[in-house]
Amino acid sequence: MAYSDFKLAEIIDAFGLTIHESSGMFASIQEQECSNLLSTILKENVDLAVAISSKKARS
Repeated sequence: MAYSDFKLAEIIDAFGLTIHESSGMFASIQEQECSNLLSTILKENVDLAVAISSKKARS
């Protein structure tokens, strides 16, 4: 199966996983707002990368 065929919610249900989003190496670092530049770049490019659906496009 291709990576794009998997959905996180399905994997969590299938394997009975629990996600701990605040644990790990960066758990003690507070969330930050992203810059206007990053927001603009993501708005312009994420849809294209997802539509192409290749590893290279998503990187």
